[in-house]
Amino acid sequence: MSSRRSTILVALLVTTLAALVGGVPATAADDDPDLRVAIRTLDPTLLAPGRDVTMTGTVTNADQHSWTAAQAYLVIPASPFTTRAQINRAMSNGSSYTGERVVEVGAFDELGDLAPGQSVDFSIEVPYEQLGISGAEGVYPVGVQILATDEDGSRSQNAVARATTFLPLVSSAREPVPTSIVWPFLMPDWRDVRGHYVDPEGLLAAVGPGGRLRNLLDLAASTPADGATVVIDPALLVGVDDVAHGRHVDRDIEITEEQKAAAETFLTDLLVFTRLRSPWILDFDRPDVLALADNPALREPLQETIDRATEQALTTYQISGRRVSWPTRDGVTRTLLGKLRGNGDSPVIVTPRSLPGWEQRLGTLVKYESPSGPVPLVVDDIDSGDTPGEDSVVALRQRLLSQASLAVLERSLDPQSQADAVVLVDPQWDPGSDWSAGELATAFAAPFAQPTNLDSQLTRALPAYEGGVPTRAKARPLSSRQLRAANEIVTKGRLLSAILSDSAAVDTAVERDAAEALAVRWRLRRTEGLDVARARARTTGALLDKISIEAPSSVTLSSSKGGFPLTIRNETDEAIRIGVDLESSNPALSIPAVEPVAIAAGERRTLTVQVDLGSQRATFLTARLTARDGQPVGDTTTFKVRSSSISTVLWIAMGAAGVFVLVALGRRFIRRRSSTSTEQPADDDD
Repeated sequence: MSSRRSTILVALLVTTLAALVGGVPATAADDDPDLRVAIRTLDPTLLAPGRDVTMTGTVTNADQHSWTAAQAYLVIPASPFTTRAQINRAMSNGSSYTGERVVEVGAFDELGDLAPGQSVDFSIEVPYEQLGISGAEGVYPVGVQILATDEDGSRSQNAVARATTFLPLVSSAREPVPTSIVWPFLMPDWRDVRGHYVDPEGLLAAVGPGGRLRNLLDLAASTPADGATVVIDPALLVGVDDVAHGRHVDRDIEITEEQKAAAETFLTDLLVFTRLRSPWILDFDRPDVLALADNPALREPLQETIDRATEQALTTYQISGRRVSWPTRDGVTRTLLGKLRGNGDSPVIVTPRSLPGWEQRLGTLVKYESPSGPVPLVVDDIDSGDTPGEDSVVALRQRLLSQASLAVLERSLDPQSQADAVVLVDPQWDPGSDWSAGELATAFAAPFAQPTNLDSQLTRALPAYEGGVPTRAKARPLSSRQLRAANEIVTKGRLLSAILSDSAAVDTAVERDAAEALAVRWRLRRTEGLDVARARARTTGALLDKISIEAPSSVTLSSSKGGFPLTIRNETDEAIRIGVDLESSNPALSIPAVEPVAIAAGERRTLTVQVDLGSQRATFLTARLTARDGQPVGDTTTFKVRSSSISTVLWIAMGAAGVFVLVALGRRFIRRRSSTSTEQPADDDD
């Protein structure tokens, strides 16, 4: 007999004796072992009589000490789960009972010793007859448990590590149910107070070969188009494009041609994938909708800005789709749903925690009567507990099949049931690249699974959710200070746009800045978020500060009418068109505004303004720059304007003197004419 065969027999004997006497009383010295298990393959995907079960995976020792004589056992219960509630209860505790170990010879794997940091593959094959199952229809939890000896020599019959997935057993004669996967693509990076990305290298790695987002996109693209719904954040498109071309990146970060090419390829592939599916579009950078709903005075201008930032990105990258909102798990209220309703065709993604009266029989898509009217809700039925083991493509596939199986069984019992199978993928999940083509797509080939995207489900009449919705949220939204800072970006940005000759680029930048300042991520980074919002407002205001008006400290007119100079400086890098408004300290004096004039970037222009003081001797004038729509721009300048009274007397005196001279000359001329006419002419002497 080989040594491996002997070891198996010894292990089997120990296991059997432990089961008979209730286990070894000794407890492992390590009360919290850190061995991690991942299931890599499971065959078959659906249980059937006569089909042997084969499971492979990896065990990794993340402890600082070794584990010896490790063994991997298949675990499965005799009876299946027939409802999701059963599964959720069983999974609410990672060490809950999920079945019996199969201990027959050859049905478990000897892993040997695991040094710190070491990973070992396992492979378990169990004939159908040894599974010990009843064969009833339902979903069987199936998993792997690891037994091992601790460094002090103690060995407990409690598993030191485990992983669990599910194997459905359902008749192929059942009517198929709608089955879909929702693939979210969110922006993982953000810009700091300088406007630079915090981790551009991390973003490049995520979209490059083997990166998390690259892996997620490749896996999503491997599934049928009619069974997928894409939820995309336009900020991701903008961010990848920015970093690929070195925009908003620190100068000391070098982007290689390979990184640039990989980022551009990812962006192209993501756009192609999105256009071929039914995309659902999030607001730019996933804003905190709860904070907006709680601040009605600021909500309208800020939401308009977010909408413009979103539409501009969609136009740039040529995609269109249904708009969708995604509040946080504890951030849904009745008031919020009313605010998010819009035209009634924009779904809101929620969890069962927000809909305590929701049941699986209603289906994933339900209609809720909000204070503003009916709104479609998408219920992300995430597991209430932690399923043991690492997430994997196999786990996702089996979860989808299990939900479809349970929906089929529920519809059989309840003809009015709308139960379906929809899985929303964790946006932070990295499926890795170690999966085979078509591995996930096989879930849609099950006879009881009907690939269906969520858009098509919205075309049917949705069942009504008539239960309650929380009136107050547990989540803590962004502060009012954060929203006011974002609104300051909008206010200053609109003013800047109103004076620039070409404002399109500035509008885009300002709208994006404001939307990013409202991102839900700032809930966990409140100080940083407020600093970023205020910095963006200061940056926009600094551009306005570079546009100024100058006037002389005082002006003396030679009469009641006259002109004086005003100089406008444009120290920005953009051409502007701006006017001047003059206001007098004397309400009786009205001065026409100066029509807007064009001033090139970095230039100054002096205007001559005409004024008529009328009967006023002096007044104070206040000059301010104005945008095309009349909004005041920048600081004002005040100066004194007066007419010279000495000059007036002088003109009167000169006029009087002129009259006197004319009169004197006239009188002299008249006397001379009179004296000449009285003299007689002399006789001729010839």
